[in-house]
Amino acid sequence: MEMLHCVDAIKSAIGMPTNKVKTILERLFRRGGNTNKKLLLLDTAEFYAFIINNEHLLKEEFREVTADMAVKMSMLLHPKKSMFRIPEQDFFKYDPGVKNEVEYLSNAYQEYTSGYATSLVRSTSEMLFEQYCESCDDIEWVYKNGDTGQQYFSIVYIDALQHQWLFYADYIVMKKDGTVWVIETKGGESHGQDKNIDKQTENKFNAFKKYATEKGLHWGFVRDKDSQLYINNTEFALDMADKHWVSLANEF
Repeated sequence: MEMLHCVDAIKSAIGMPTNKVKTILERLFRRGGNTNKKLLLLDTAEFYAFIINNEHLLKEEFREVTADMAVKMSMLLHPKKSMFRIPEQDFFKYDPGVKNEVEYLSNAYQEYTSGYATSLVRSTSEMLFEQYCESCDDIEWVYKNGDTGQQYFSIVYIDALQHQWLFYADYIVMKKDGTVWVIETKGGESHGQDKNIDKQTENKFNAFKKYATEKGLHWGFVRDKDSQLYINNTEFALDMADKHWVSLANEF
């Protein structure tokens, strides 16, 4: 049962049928068949133990491989489309221990406070972005999008297996001059280490860029480094030292 649980976990991560995941694992690690293409030659008991003990690592490797492959592949998408409207009301996680709580007047909802944007309930880049927007005088409103559900704004992207997935950008911002920005925040860098754990980032970036170009939207991926925010809406680059990552204040 544990073995099947592990295979199901990998299947859920990449959208591949259970039987295909099991076949790939057996061809790579289990004794039998063409030994020239095996990474390991494990008997049945060893094979089961290997899969169970390395479930997390295998799941991440499958994610990374399918993400890398998808960059080189494309297909014509025909996703369902629907009109998006900001919900009249919504629910957000709240930090009851927030100190010096203040209302964020830039938020699309009334009575949205700093208690909804602390490190307990938001990522660092989200928290910094909401603070940044609150400090700007050219923003009409900021909407924090949900991360699942038909009532929220989403964009379709594909993985290497040609499966369609929904990507929910984090923020929609209306400037006072009428321009609309759609912003996705990602983990940045800390002490020289990459904090972004999303293996599909490049696929999402490219799908986002294509969508924004077609719709005439301002957009960008925003990440944090040394408590400062940087934006990229040109060419994907994971390394924040790359020239395509520029100060948020210069672009947004």
